Amino acid sequence: MTHTHSHPLPPAPNRVVLPMAVRGVSLAAALGGGAALAWAFTNGHAQLAWSAYLIGAFFALGLGVFGALWLAILYLAGATWSVTMRRIPEAMTAWLLPGGALAMGVALGAHSLYQWSHADVVAGDELLSHKAPFLNLEMFTVLVGVSLVLWVGFAALFVRASRRQDREGGMSATATSRVTSALFLVVFAITISIVSFYFLLSLDAHWFSTMFAVLVFTDVMQTGTAFVAVVAGLMVATGNLKGFINQNHIHSLAKMMFATTGFWAYIYFCQFMLIWYANIPEETAYFLRRSANGWLPYFLVLPVLKFVVPFLLLLPRDAKRNPVRLVPVAMLIIFAQFWELYLMVGPAIGHGAEAAHGRLPGVEFMTTLGFLGLFVLVFGWSLERQQAVPLKDPALAECLAYDS
Repeated sequence: MTHTHSHPLPPAPNRVVLPMAVRGVSLAAALGGGAALAWAFTNGHAQLAWSAYLIGAFFALGLGVFGALWLAILYLAGATWSVTMRRIPEAMTAWLLPGGALAMGVALGAHSLYQWSHADVVAGDELLSHKAPFLNLEMFTVLVGVSLVLWVGFAALFVRASRRQDREGGMSATATSRVTSALFLVVFAITISIVSFYFLLSLDAHWFSTMFAVLVFTDVMQTGTAFVAVVAGLMVATGNLKGFINQNHIHSLAKMMFATTGFWAYIYFCQFMLIWYANIPEETAYFLRRSANGWLPYFLVLPVLKFVVPFLLLLPRDAKRNPVRLVPVAMLIIFAQFWELYLMVGPAIGHGAEAAHGRLPGVEFMTTLGFLGLFVLVFGWSLERQQAVPLKDPALAECLAYDS
């Protein structure tokens, strides 16, 4: 199918460059995160430092892999409304290489984080001994490393095809990306399970959950969509890409964010409800740990941050079309993702008499801000090196005429 431009295109936009203020704040956040980690290490809080590092590294890694995931979903769905936003997820994938390397650094702190990394503990624990062929540092390094390499490879294929279309035009690059998308989604379903199991679920190595990988997938989708909404919303509010991104495009993007918010609530409640109803000790231990030692208030705040408030604020149609109202909600969702990761990691650090107690996550928050700052700097570096809009995509005219 070919597309013709029934109306002249708007003037070609300049390349998008992050404002100096954004780059300055991102750099300051990165330095602040590094300082928080350094303080924790030098003051003998290695476990705190490594748990903060894990939260920040996984937070940023989720944003990076979302770029590839969103491209795959949109290509397969034939979502032409998103063509003028494509540079955003493409630039997000630039984090996968440095971010993947930083995430692998968690292995260096395995003894501070994971019970299964201690041979003496495993030897005296029947369940951990049973899981030992899977839960060991060699398998961690190989399986997580291969998963991250696959993410980097597929992201590179998406970006390379898009650049080829920038040079040559035509539908060939789009057709290639659709095939790549189908393959990637299968690979992603397997690898996100591996990565989430090793990094997060194995912190509670005695716990069982068949829904955990699905929950992490919803986290990636909700937070990644929120980040795209922040960038696209600011572009519309500041007049960047005028004529290429308008309220109709923002509306559809916001509807995706709204949908993922509802989907997260469904998955999160289902996991809790099924475990509560079955009342099996091996399963309930996860939630009992997060309702004791001062963790209950933090636990109860999570669904408010991640579902109740965003859901209510995004209900009106105007809230999904007005960047002034949309961007703050998206930023709240991004913060809520940090809060959820803190609840996944914090209560799992320490066991028995040394169980972790609930507290305000100062070092964890500063470290996550540091990783987010680094992510934004890499994102901006990638964004400004490409055309702001894929002008030779045959679906561009249909995108510009889109009416939500």
